[in-house]
Amino acid sequence: MSRIFSLRYRLLGALLAVFAVGLIAALASYRFAVHNLVADLRARSLQAQARAVIAALHVNGDGRVSLSLPPDWARAYGDPSQQFSYTLFDAAGAPLTSSANLSAPLPDMAATVGGGVGHVVLFGAAPHQQVVLTTAAPAGRWLTVARRDIASDTLVDSLFEEGSEHLLVLAPIALLALGLIWAIASWSLRPLERASREAALAGPGMPEARITRGGLPREIVPLVDAVNAALDRLARAYATERQLTADAAHELRTPLAVLALRLQRARLSGATDWPAIESDLAQMTRLVEQLLDLARKESLARHGAEADLGVVNLSRVVRQVAATLVPLMEARARRLEVEVPEVAAVRGRVHDLEDMLRNLLDNALLHGEGTVRVRIEPRTSAAGEQLMVEVSDEGGGVPPGEEESVFARFRRVQADAPGSGLGLAIVRQVARSHGGDVQFVAGRGCVVLLLPAAPSAETRTSVAAGAGAATDPDGEPTVISGASASR
Repeated sequence: MSRIFSLRYRLLGALLAVFAVGLIAALASYRFAVHNLVADLRARSLQAQARAVIAALHVNGDGRVSLSLPPDWARAYGDPSQQFSYTLFDAAGAPLTSSANLSAPLPDMAATVGGGVGHVVLFGAAPHQQVVLTTAAPAGRWLTVARRDIASDTLVDSLFEEGSEHLLVLAPIALLALGLIWAIASWSLRPLERASREAALAGPGMPEARITRGGLPREIVPLVDAVNAALDRLARAYATERQLTADAAHELRTPLAVLALRLQRARLSGATDWPAIESDLAQMTRLVEQLLDLARKESLARHGAEADLGVVNLSRVVRQVAATLVPLMEARARRLEVEVPEVAAVRGRVHDLEDMLRNLLDNALLHGEGTVRVRIEPRTSAAGEQLMVEVSDEGGGVPPGEEESVFARFRRVQADAPGSGLGLAIVRQVARSHGGDVQFVAGRGCVVLLLPAAPSAETRTSVAAGAGAATDPDGEPTVISGASASR
């Protein structure tokens, strides 16, 4: 079972994680900058110290050196704490003079200078360690200045702590950011909450309820469209079921009322008209069977996939169905001509195709006139390769303008016509569930059925497997009359 999570809290957690990562990165960058700043300040402070001493240096005419230090520096160099100190060397490296707070001269590092300002060097051992810098002085002399060293990490931590006080400003900003994140998340999810309320309204009482697309995030719109499409299909299915129930109740009401009257009459008179009762029961039985068959076919069409259909030789199906109608043809002295190729392969369900063709032939037999003809002809259209099945008779067909309405459930052109009015509805349902369609030709007793043809490779496979048509060897059309069959 998958765990249910809150999108609002997930967004809040993600934004907080991003905020925390950014804050940590900013602090790390700040500490790195402070560390570099400490190294730079150390060198600059020693260079400033050396420049102050050189500025106070005077070379007399006899070559002797004197220093006129400013009062502040004089006090600093006389401080016994040895915070600041210096030593002046001659060109040979001999010390000339040192600050008053030194008991011994500073080290001579002129050899490492190279004619300018040397690098900062640590001298001595903790806790009296000093940072030392040597630079060239006038008249070929060298000056070494020193300052007691404050441990680098200690100085960095001190500066970082001082600078971090300004980071306290981030506390209210962080709280404000939390509030903004929560408000933005709630605002962003508000359309989804509205969509949830709208989806909850959909049901049998409000089959037309849909989710409004306006205001929804672009990423959610495809999901909403899919849900609305599903609701449309459910609404159509629900409307179809309601219509089917209403039509079935309407169609069964009359025969049930007639049967009830016959039974009441039989009870009162003592004479039972069994043929009439059996006819009424047969009519209702056929109506119920057709309703169940139509419901089954609609269910298969909704849940089945075209790829699950096997390859069927439609020519063979036509001949088998035609053969079952021989007794009816003989009874009505009608002729049935079948003209089909040896193989006409389609993807489909054999029993549904048989029911479809049987209903077409029954319709031509019951409502048409003269010879009934069935033929199959391949066609090429924009939809691809198709098979056209034409069922025609010599009658006038359906009245003009009713070519579509006759496919509705329980639709009969004449109220007293035989049948339940479901045959043509079953024909159209089967045709469309197989990717095709069916229609009447205006002004003629002719129905044209179009079905997608199976690919040629599948057709060859079906023939090789013994699914060929039951035709005469020469492939000529078979004519079935009321008393015999000939070619």
